Amino acid sequence: MATHDPDNPNFDREKSIGFLVHEVARLFRRRFEDEARTHNVTLPQWRALIEIHKNEGISQVALAGCIDTDPMTLSGILDRLDKRGLVERYPDPNDSRAKLARLTDEGSSLVRTARHVGRALYENALDGLDQAERDRLAAGLILIRTNLTNMTAEEKEAV
Repeated sequence: MATHDPDNPNFDREKSIGFLVHEVARLFRRRFEDEARTHNVTLPQWRALIEIHKNEGISQVALAGCIDTDPMTLSGILDRLDKRGLVERYPDPNDSRAKLARLTDEGSSLVRTARHVGRALYENALDGLDQAERDRLAAGLILIRTNLTNMTAEEKEAV
């Protein structure tokens, strides 16, 4: 049986969990970006729209954290979405220096489209897996995420 040690001559990179997770995430992102282009938006713009939909009135700082980008990059994303009439920004009533974001009706419509695109992509990707296999796969990935999240500094250094 091949171990997951890359130095082992029997190591099969194609079956490495880390390699597979990376490849699947990369392909999901690429396929979603391809679809986003047909709607004239970028993946970061899609992500911003989805987060604004989930958290109407979200601050730009919080939104930047949610989509894992810096505030300056987010400002550019929101500028472009605002110019297209997909979002509107307005002053935070509790902090005059901060801006909040919400979707316009057109932005909400695009989010509904994004959800359908995402659902179709997801179902296509999982084609051939029955519900029990899907549940086991999700449970395994959740456990891996939990293990990585809970690693101590010493464990991280040892890796």
